[in-house]
Amino acid sequence: MLRFLTRTLLLLFAVSSAAFAQKRGDRYFISRDDLDEGGGGMTNAQDAIQRLRPNWLRPPMGRNAKGGMLDGLQQGSQAAEPIVYIDEVRQPNLEALRTVLTSKIVSMKYLDQNRAVQMLGPGHEAGAIQIITVNKR
Repeated sequence: MLRFLTRTLLLLFAVSSAAFAQKRGDRYFISRDDLDEGGGGMTNAQDAIQRLRPNWLRPPMGRNAKGGMLDGLQQGSQAAEPIVYIDEVRQPNLEALRTVLTSKIVSMKYLDQNRAVQMLGPGHEAGAIQIITVNKR
């Protein structure tokens, strides 16, 4: 009986942890439900991000931002912007966000600089935006 209760509690903890990690309103994640509940006027990924998580598009603050130490950006260089990945394919710039219709988006995730560098490698001083579409499924 104790084993059963332990397994049940572990299972409940795992399920609740997964739900908590990507709950609605998570500042690093936009779900399909978030998009559906976000109201009208969002036709593409850029519209959705600007409405739901505008901070994803702002340049990072601190010493690793424009002119930062990590990536060797020179003073006066253009501010870094997040790198966009659509279905795991790196895009040339933020303009790619306009090409993804919200009706095709399954989810979007923002990786801050530390996570982006850890998961995707150097050169992500402004983080990364990962978009999964229905085409990926």
